[in-house]
Amino acid sequence: MPRISFSPDSQQEFSLGLNRNELKKQPGEILDLAENIAQSKKCKLVICIDEFQNIAFFEDTLAFQKKLRSHWQTHQSVSYCLYDSKRPMLTDVFTSPSLPFYKFGDLLFLSRITINFWVPVIAERFRSTGKGISDSEAEKIAVMAEGHSYYVQQLAQLVWLRTGNDVTSGIIEEPMDGLVLQMSLLFQGITENLTTPQVNFLKLLIDGETRHTTRANIDKYQLGSSANVIRINKSLIEKEIIDEQPGGLIILDPVYSTWFRYYYFI
Repeated sequence: MPRISFSPDSQQEFSLGLNRNELKKQPGEILDLAENIAQSKKCKLVICIDEFQNIAFFEDTLAFQKKLRSHWQTHQSVSYCLYDSKRPMLTDVFTSPSLPFYKFGDLLFLSRITINFWVPVIAERFRSTGKGISDSEAEKIAVMAEGHSYYVQQLAQLVWLRTGNDVTSGIIEEPMDGLVLQMSLLFQGITENLTTPQVNFLKLLIDGETRHTTRANIDKYQLGSSANVIRINKSLIEKEIIDEQPGGLIILDPVYSTWFRYYYFI
């Protein structure tokens, strides 16, 4: 049964909990809790669960997934939004015919936020704190971070911290360089775990080559064979270093890409 406790002392503690032993006896009550609440309140609920692919690491995961789906698929008043940034693992959960969540719902891949969206957002955030930034400088921040949500916000904050009244020319490059150097040890560790052909393939992407399996590029970047290029491609996607976007393959981490271009390959 659920437990609610409240402490009226100076600490003003309030906690919610579930009895683990009772939970093991009646797991279905927990799995149907949101549906029962929605029906009793005559409303619709959306349950959002991040890092959902970690379900693959649960103890006796297939049995749990089967139980979870058997309950969720009967719910009429609750929708489930299951998401994560690790696309290969999450995709496998929903597209493998041998897994319980096969074709459980619609599978959507979200692209990066476009640069023209970031410009007014960055400019407004600066203005709201009494600092000025031109649209061109706001665009520069978004472009340097390649529209990557985490890095756009981090780079914008670093620029903001270095800004007096207005962002001046050249102020953006310094925090970007600092961000690259800050991450360099992590990037070095990632790169040391790659094979030479994998590193060469990343060089091919950084050079802007799109014809990955031509004999000229295979020889130039020492990739072995067209079959080996396909294996490299697949391996780097599984490692979440690159991804396939509508415009072609990209290096997922833009700061890693910058580190490669201006530090590793120099």
